[in-house]
Amino acid sequence: MRRTLLTCIALVVAICSYGQVAYFQYRVVPQDREADFVEKETKYWAKVAQAAVDKGKMASWSLWRKVGVTEEGAPNYVFVNIYDSFEAADPSQVWTSENVKAMGVAPGMVETNSFTKIPFDYWLQMEDMIPGDYKYALVNYAMPKSRNAFIQENKELWKPLHQKNIKSGNLGMKSWGMMSVVYPSGKLSRFSVLTWDGFDKISDAMNYLRYNPSGMDADFQEVVSKSKMGEIMPEGGFEYSILYELVHRIAPKE
Repeated sequence: MRRTLLTCIALVVAICSYGQVAYFQYRVVPQDREADFVEKETKYWAKVAQAAVDKGKMASWSLWRKVGVTEEGAPNYVFVNIYDSFEAADPSQVWTSENVKAMGVAPGMVETNSFTKIPFDYWLQMEDMIPGDYKYALVNYAMPKSRNAFIQENKELWKPLHQKNIKSGNLGMKSWGMMSVVYPSGKLSRFSVLTWDGFDKISDAMNYLRYNPSGMDADFQEVVSKSKMGEIMPEGGFEYSILYELVHRIAPKE
């Protein structure tokens, strides 16, 4: 999480507002070093993030843990750094020597780079959201044939349905949002857009995911009847839907 790892532009997942951008840094952490990694990042490096947030150099910072194993060697943690804009996304103003002093220890004593791996990182921009607080984020990674069509349908068709469910407390959903990838891009990219569904409990997320024909109410069926996702994503849906658990979050102090 050191400044040198964030100088190059390359969770669900945190609460942010329109116009904001996010830097996602994925980490592979060995199972036998997870406790050490989490302690160092949340007890020490998070203080650097808090200092930067307090000074307005970053909107928020959070660390998320992937629930379960998807494939061998895949990242099991992700850092989410939120900035107000790309102009404000200057890591050199975050990981300064002054901010690092907030840890109270020498950086070398709490470094995590030597035993973790960064397989990839991404820059994204916020497209739409329904704000809310949540502990678990179901992140749906997508590579649609038309990203514009995907974004527009989610805004115009799916967002109102999610909004209604969140307001009524149906399905246990607390938040929803959508981001598009800015960099890296291209046909070989892993995803070009993502959506997230926020939940307080892992059981709510699992019930939301499970096959449940009886849970398809009239509102859902109406949305499905109007949806063109079969054309927008002809490969058969999301590339992956992965559940993440919030480990730690830094936000502006009230």
